Amino acid sequence: MSEPTIKSVRVLTVMGNFEWPIVKVELSNGLIGYGECHRGPGIREILRRAEELIKGKEVNIEYLLRLIRKHVPNSEWGVVNNAISGLETALWDVKGKLTGLPIYELLGGKVRDRVPVYADLHAGAGIMETGGKRWVELAGTEVAYNVENYIKRAREAMGMGFKYIKFDVDVPEEMMETEFDRAFGMRIVKFVTSFIGGVRDAVKYDVDIMIDGHWAFSVPTAIAIARELAKYDVFWFEDPVPPENIDAMREVRLKSPVPIATGEKLYRLSQFRELIEKEAADIIHPDVQRLGGLLEMKKIAYLAEEYYVPVAIHNISSPIGTMANVHVASTIGDFVAIEWHAIDLPWWPDMVREGMIIKDGYITPQKKPGLGVELNERVAIEHAKDQGEVKEFLG
Repeated sequence: MSEPTIKSVRVLTVMGNFEWPIVKVELSNGLIGYGECHRGPGIREILRRAEELIKGKEVNIEYLLRLIRKHVPNSEWGVVNNAISGLETALWDVKGKLTGLPIYELLGGKVRDRVPVYADLHAGAGIMETGGKRWVELAGTEVAYNVENYIKRAREAMGMGFKYIKFDVDVPEEMMETEFDRAFGMRIVKFVTSFIGGVRDAVKYDVDIMIDGHWAFSVPTAIAIARELAKYDVFWFEDPVPPENIDAMREVRLKSPVPIATGEKLYRLSQFRELIEKEAADIIHPDVQRLGGLLEMKKIAYLAEEYYVPVAIHNISSPIGTMANVHVASTIGDFVAIEWHAIDLPWWPDMVREGMIIKDGYITPQKKPGLGVELNERVAIEHAKDQGEVKEFLG
């Protein structure tokens, strides 16, 4: 009896707190698999080209990925990798359903039964993006750097069982000469780190605190901020400088008294190789929905292990992308935590039929075939960015 083949590849962009491009692969025998891409323009068009290449072929994931990369231009970086990442997860999902195995077994087997999650708390306001504006613009400086709001958010996450929490140190635009500034004096450095002491006093050492710089600073400013953060024993300082210059990141890492985490804007093993070999990060923080997929994440994790560099995963996904991250994270030896970016989005759990997958700050990969969760298409359609995509997505 012949193996089932790929019948179609479709995508539906769901508007959560970010855009979630959900990929749906259907096989000739009716099996369906789901994946998720990191957001970006042109995802739908790239996946249409990928469908042309793989339609009618069996689910041989390594072969299909190589085929797509050979025939789709610019597949080494950028939005093409976003699309490939989501498609690859959907292929793993159907492969698991074909074999009766969870994805973690297909990736070599798990080394942990549950995966830690850290809560991204931003500040006293949420991060529902509107017209490209972020929370510091929407909420205003008074809300964004009000220590009581930070403490309230921290305690909320602690009450949900999280052992890791993260806040931002974005500079409000009204305090900048232009929106493109990166170099700041101690007035700004002290201001954007002023809330952390209050949070540390409130939570003691019951949770670890991470800080995100969003690539916003020059090398000297990043080092100055890191020295302030060291007073409060933060777990990491994430993305202190732009990601393109690995040598600059290395300089910050060598002079920083707190660990440096980075990697969410890098693609594939080739870019992580330079980051790891140059010892430019204490913790790598890839985005699996962007970097090229689960196989690529495994390759990167193996290299990181050779240099004793722990792995964490950046994640702004729905439960579909999040669960894909859980499967690969469960197979990584030195792993810290997966990000959860949706504490302000009450319907986030409704995106899958299983409901809330985070329990007491952890996610447990299920022994079910594939991802172990099923997309709730009704909820996805209800929140679709473009209702014109719905008919095509449903087939």
